[in-house]
Amino acid sequence: MILTLTANPSLDRTIELPGPVLRGQVQRAVWAGQQPGGKGVNVSRAVAAADRDTLAVLPGDVDDPVLTGLDAIGLAHRSIPTGTPLRSNITVTEPDGTTTKINEPGSLLSPQSQNALLDLVADQAAGASWVVLAGSLPPGVDDDFYARAIERIRGLDEPPLIAVDTSGAPLAAALTASPDLIKPNAEELAELLSAAGLLRAAGLLNAGGSRDDARADSDRGATESFEAAELRKTAEAHESAAPLETADLLAIAGRLESSPQLTARATSALLTAGGAHPRSILATLGAGGAVLAQPETAWHAQHPPMDVVSTVGAGDSTLAGYLLGLTGGREPSAALAQAVAYGAAAAGLRGTGVPSPEDARTDAVTVTPLEATVAAPAAAPAAQAAAPSDDSSHRHEGTVPEAEEAR
Repeated sequence: MILTLTANPSLDRTIELPGPVLRGQVQRAVWAGQQPGGKGVNVSRAVAAADRDTLAVLPGDVDDPVLTGLDAIGLAHRSIPTGTPLRSNITVTEPDGTTTKINEPGSLLSPQSQNALLDLVADQAAGASWVVLAGSLPPGVDDDFYARAIERIRGLDEPPLIAVDTSGAPLAAALTASPDLIKPNAEELAELLSAAGLLRAAGLLNAGGSRDDARADSDRGATESFEAAELRKTAEAHESAAPLETADLLAIAGRLESSPQLTARATSALLTAGGAHPRSILATLGAGGAVLAQPETAWHAQHPPMDVVSTVGAGDSTLAGYLLGLTGGREPSAALAQAVAYGAAAAGLRGTGVPSPEDARTDAVTVTPLEATVAAPAAAPAAQAAAPSDDSSHRHEGTVPEAEEAR
């Protein structure tokens, strides 16, 4: 069984427009729909669509529209009452696949409710093969909530494997408990590397001042654009001093998306960091596909180009596809192919649609081994990271991450 925890679930409302969003004007939708959502809920929906056992754990009252929506689709779930309504998220999609999301922060989750949710997860996790801790945290919840969940689950007699799919400070904090898998997109990976001081080890900076670095700078001169050079210098100046600006993180994320080999090195920097670190990384790269990294091994997978209808939930389906592959007996590289196929299939569906196994064209995905090495062992990841940014590209050659990964 694959169990999911969604700390900040939502009722996902999708509005499809006949043309681009026109700010300040009245527009009529050509389609609208809603589904119970949140990252963990979406993973469970995709697992259930494959006819595999899953259980969604979440906060919420039994008569809340999110929980009644789960009842309506027959998705197994357990919840703790909160006495407050769950949030609604609104997605607006345009014909070219551009996705705009407006997410509510969610309702306050009291310390008592947090403890009850952790108790419920630990109780239900017994006998599961994987537990997925996913999504943003609601107001009132400390950044270390997922780290505490990992500790509780690992206290079981036969603990399941644990995957984490969130962003920013909650993701950085979760790394201190060494989850078995994390699923960042390129921006979230850049955040982690910056917060941990690993950009240089990841090959995204140079340790200026040495002869080798000067030679590298000279070699780069023929191919590095002015903008890329300025980005590199800015990042070098800030790595030891302060977090990078959002624009710089986005630019680094763009480099990761365009280079699977660079992403392999970046993930290797995290996997080989001293102290606590993830045991494997599934990094989604938008148009660049996805990279799966394990100690001393990495692969890149890519799907043929396709038209994108909505990016919302594609990252969740990617993770579901990967776990379905692993629990179904596939080797990691084959599970990666299934992950990318699932993400691509989800991007072709309206709303927060999840694909069936028949939708996922695993045979169309190309998987390539990569070399994943870093120059030297690096420091452990820090406990803080900045918030991610959206990815709304409408044509891709791999999985398309959600408009907001943490949701």
